Amino acid sequence: MSQFDKNIVKSLHVSSDAIIDVIANAALEVEGVSAIARAAKKKPASFIFKDKDTRAIKIKHNDDVLAVDLGIIIKSGAKAVSTAEEVQNKVKSAVQNMLNLTVTKVNVKICDTAVEE
Repeated sequence: MSQFDKNIVKSLHVSSDAIIDVIANAALEVEGVSAIARAAKKKPASFIFKDKDTRAIKIKHNDDVLAVDLGIIIKSGAKAVSTAEEVQNKVKSAVQNMLNLTVTKVNVKICDTAVEE
């Protein structure tokens, strides 16, 4: 191996969309979760320009450290506190295991309940 080969720096960049997809999929695996809530529209022109992602998931990241805000809709009859705690654990575990990012906090907001027919 040459001196040049030893000095190669490797890096991996994960897009915000990919991180949000991992978060959404992990949350939806929890039994009491019906769906990911929709984000409130803040821009009056947003009906003209369709946003790529309207899910209520916000991420704040600094280097390899991530904080997550997530809005969910729970199934009718699901225990809110235990469901939210399980979502926190699943999201943190999925992001840390799949993307090797440290998750400092996962804030879960229960936005609504869904009545299953």
